[in-house]
Amino acid sequence: MTALALTLQWVILGLHALVPWRLARFAPPAAEAAALPAGPPADSSDRRQLWALVATPLLLAAALAGLFTVGARLDAALAWGLSWPPRSLPALALVAAGLAVGLSNLVLLAGYRKLEPAGWRIASALGAALLVAASLAGELLRLGRGPAAGLSGIAIAALIRVALAFAAGEAAAGPARGFATLAGAALPLSLIAFSVPVRATLGPDVITLGAATLLLLAARFLPLSLRRPAALAGVFLAALFLDRTGDLSTALEPGSTFPDLLLPEP
Repeated sequence: MTALALTLQWVILGLHALVPWRLARFAPPAAEAAALPAGPPADSSDRRQLWALVATPLLLAAALAGLFTVGARLDAALAWGLSWPPRSLPALALVAAGLAVGLSNLVLLAGYRKLEPAGWRIASALGAALLVAASLAGELLRLGRGPAAGLSGIAIAALIRVALAFAAGEAAAGPARGFATLAGAALPLSLIAFSVPVRATLGPDVITLGAATLLLLAARFLPLSLRRPAALAGVFLAALFLDRTGDLSTALEPGSTFPDLLLPEP
């Protein structure tokens, strides 16, 4: 269930980063936007309207999935200050980014018809910031207080989560293209991001990693009807692999010195 919740988060956060950027192409320039009437659009299938309507419910669904993940790894959440009220820099960044995206979604809902391309791109940038913050928090939850490969390992693992979320969002919005390939190429690098004790205990979990990598790398080259299922299956297997490594990590004794920047206030 934790892997499903993580996959749902990746899909939604990836959509929040990708969809507004793509919709910026359909936004009217400033001069045309000022001349538009305030009434409802004539075309009810307008893409901007659809995203403006679903963005906030999707964000709430991602928040609920995140709460489920926190509940499943409560000890790790408390260790890193990922609780309420937030007590660490990663937690504060996550809350701030989430509030910014929530406000951005409300702005889109109120003024999507007249919002200029720059406004949609700002919404996309805020979505990307939330994705980065959530990826760092997710990696800390996976790690718990188990051994880590230092700050560089945490950063690499968080960036891999970002790539997986972009692949998930791309697959949900349409056929898998470049982001699935990027995620497939980046996923094996997670082995570098893990500590030596975790790598030593992986065992058959490497098969899950290999299957996820192959599905993501192959998704772009499959027939059009199979690209989306392959990419989403690869993302889910990657979530399953990371969830499993989280179990392994929390079962090991702490063996690393964590940066004070990431630790909660005493």
